[in-house]
Amino acid sequence: MRTRFSGGKILAWGCCLCLLFAGSAGAEVSALVKVTPARMMYMADQLRVYGTVEFAPEDGRTIVLPAETLVNQVLVAAGQRVRQGQPLLQIQASVSDQLQRKQAEIALKFAIADQQRVASLRQRQLATNSQLQAADQSLARARAALQDIQLRLQQLQKGQVSAPINGVVTIVHVHQGDLVPAGQPLLSLSTANALRVLLGVEPADLARIQVGDSVQLLPVYGGQAAVQGKIRQIYSQIDPQTRLAQVVVPLPASPDLMPGAMLQAEIILHRQKAVAVPDSAVLQQGGRSYCFVDVAGKAQKRWVKTGWQQGGWIAVNQGLSAGDSVVSLGNYELKNGMALRIEGKS
Repeated sequence: MRTRFSGGKILAWGCCLCLLFAGSAGAEVSALVKVTPARMMYMADQLRVYGTVEFAPEDGRTIVLPAETLVNQVLVAAGQRVRQGQPLLQIQASVSDQLQRKQAEIALKFAIADQQRVASLRQRQLATNSQLQAADQSLARARAALQDIQLRLQQLQKGQVSAPINGVVTIVHVHQGDLVPAGQPLLSLSTANALRVLLGVEPADLARIQVGDSVQLLPVYGGQAAVQGKIRQIYSQIDPQTRLAQVVVPLPASPDLMPGAMLQAEIILHRQKAVAVPDSAVLQQGGRSYCFVDVAGKAQKRWVKTGWQQGGWIAVNQGLSAGDSVVSLGNYELKNGMALRIEGKS
């Protein structure tokens, strides 16, 4: 018995197949079938991959501080929406930076006293101009050092870090009790106005894709409609965890797409016009593909070579011509030369 495959599922239309006997023994057997004309249509070569939605990094803000910081309390979590000015962290200057400020204040006092002493000696002709100049320079350096550390600690004086924008917390880089070096990220925020999808592509397939290729994206879970996008970036570097290369597809913000969601993507590599038939018309036997064609009311078996599949249609590169009436349902028990009754015809 032959089987026909469509999208990986066995279609059983046999219950709709009627064998008509002409009343007496030996009468010709006919089968009730549905036929569909083969037609010319554009078919696309597609590459199926999977990826994850995330906020676009260029649409966000990373918060850093110029001084070593002790985190006393974390007030938000990743994924939380925040308003501009809302407290995010409770912080204080590190003991090390507080000590540096104290040392700078003491150094400035000594520099002032020394400059005054040398200036007094110079007035009495007991010090040279170069000695006074050196004392002035030391005083200037001491003042600059204190101003620098005061400026670095100025942002910590309020004891908290507040949100600079309205948005969503994407990453909390720190924990309560952390001592964070100057310039290290504390939190990352996004305005949530733009998304992107990071697709994982097998390294062997990288040569097949290019920036600008169209991509059709569909949530793996849920019944949302497909979303269209285009490849913006291709990272020719293998992720050590997934062993895949990454491809970036930007998307506008949408309530149907949440960061962290898994998407199935069909990358459209290129299109070409070809003879196509419903994939239900193509049967398999011994690893080869074939169709039945209605020729003067008889089923004619045709061996075919197939190509790309798209939207329930399959390209036929050899064995059929546009306009051929191909049996698309009721074909799995047909035999070559069997008479056909066409569904819808009296």
